Amino acid sequence: MMKEYYKEKCPSWANNVEVKNDLILGDDIDSLATCNLLTDITNENWKVNYFYNFKDFYIHTETELSTIGVDMAFTRNVKCFDNHVSKEHSNSPYNPFCMNLNLYKGVSRENYGKKYSMSTLLMVMSYYDIPLPKSQEGKELLLAVDTAFKGYYSSYFNPIHTNWLEILEYTELIDILKQRDSKYFYDIIKYFGLHEKVWIDENGFLQSNIKLEEIQPYFDWKLELPKQQFSLRKECIREGHEIGKKSIPERSQLISLAFTSKNYISYTYKA
Repeated sequence: MMKEYYKEKCPSWANNVEVKNDLILGDDIDSLATCNLLTDITNENWKVNYFYNFKDFYIHTETELSTIGVDMAFTRNVKCFDNHVSKEHSNSPYNPFCMNLNLYKGVSRENYGKKYSMSTLLMVMSYYDIPLPKSQEGKELLLAVDTAFKGYYSSYFNPIHTNWLEILEYTELIDILKQRDSKYFYDIIKYFGLHEKVWIDENGFLQSNIKLEEIQPYFDWKLELPKQQFSLRKECIREGHEIGKKSIPERSQLISLAFTSKNYISYTYKA
């Protein structure tokens, strides 16, 4: 479904669904639902074996498989799906193994207002030609993930948001957005706990207050937290601050980095 111009720019590794890979799960519903979908698409060739809370890495079992980060902006040559702005300037270095629509449309911190403002889940669905949920409620839930609806209700950002839906070829979601307002979607987020985090407990098991069982009937693939036990693999340092407040580590030290607004940066680096 994704416009061919953009699909051709995506890294070729994403087509190798028959090759086994370890997925790296992040700490929210966008990463979790996308990991679940990728496991379904690949007939379990891609499964979660790592958990990354943007500070530390946890692992279930040692393998020799290649890793794929889901909804995270790794700075080095690591495969990942991501929806963040990860370049400060148009000519800044970037990770060529990252599937990120912002990279293909030349979006950096300099033109932050043109960013892809929807979920990693929607991007992955579009790339793999996954149809939207059949029900209106399912489509609304999809728009609530990672506040994918938000940009539509900004007078400035509305045409940019609409254009991104055209690139994804999910323009039928525009009709849903026209029928609702932002409060309606924030109520969905609150009701289903879509703002809740995924965390690891003292015994190494993943936990969350996201109401996955209530969301499940609206989606065609299985939604679940990985049930296996994880252990700490690597401790890192996480920082977030306004641009210019402090210096950013050298790129060789960075693990992941994202500009979460035009004037704010969040990153993780080696301890």
